[in-house]
Amino acid sequence: MSRLKKDWNPKNTKVLVLGLGLSEWDDPEDEIGHRDLVLHEFFKECGVPNKNNIHIRDDAGDSESLIDFLPDFLADSDEDTLFIFYYSGHGDLIEESELDYDLCFCHPTEESFTLSDLVDAIEENFEGYDILLMADCCYSGNISRFAETVESEYNYAALASSLCTKSSTGEWTFTDCILEALKGEAQIDFDENGTISLQELADYVKEQMKEIEEQKSDFGYSEEFDVEMRLAIVC
Repeated sequence: MSRLKKDWNPKNTKVLVLGLGLSEWDDPEDEIGHRDLVLHEFFKECGVPNKNNIHIRDDAGDSESLIDFLPDFLADSDEDTLFIFYYSGHGDLIEESELDYDLCFCHPTEESFTLSDLVDAIEENFEGYDILLMADCCYSGNISRFAETVESEYNYAALASSLCTKSSTGEWTFTDCILEALKGEAQIDFDENGTISLQELADYVKEQMKEIEEQKSDFGYSEEFDVEMRLAIVC
């Protein structure tokens, strides 16, 4: 099925921003602060309705509460709704998993919330077609490999800070790239057409992660997801 988009519509976008286990990275000299909060506030400023723009941090993000919350949140959608999922925190591979792309979103004291948990909630409840996953954590390339290989009626795209077998930096470089793209910063407009696409964001992430962090990022997507979807107009 094909429900390609040329722009994302904030009024009909569901956003879930998770920032789990981030307190250990608190930096008193960082004037910007945790980028998960900055990203959440940005989506609010863009016009994503409050009920569609959810930010969950640390202790509120245990596996049970997320699994309970997601079905109703996702079901409140229609065929034109875009779902954006962003995660920052710890990531880990799941031992003895039958799904080699299963990514573990670790919480210090609770059972982990996994990529499989997220996908199950999406495929059982979401009424839209297009899902954009972004993860700033170790082994996050698993979401990109999932998006590229999954057989589903949904269209997935996934942008990750690292490869599926690699750890990730504790810096905010990856998420800063996302924020710069959404704000329409001109250096990301590689084709100079006045807009920034998802593909251009992925190319920018790849460039910046290699240059600043000496790390490879990853980007994968279903055949029917339009990676030329415009994220922003250049300022």
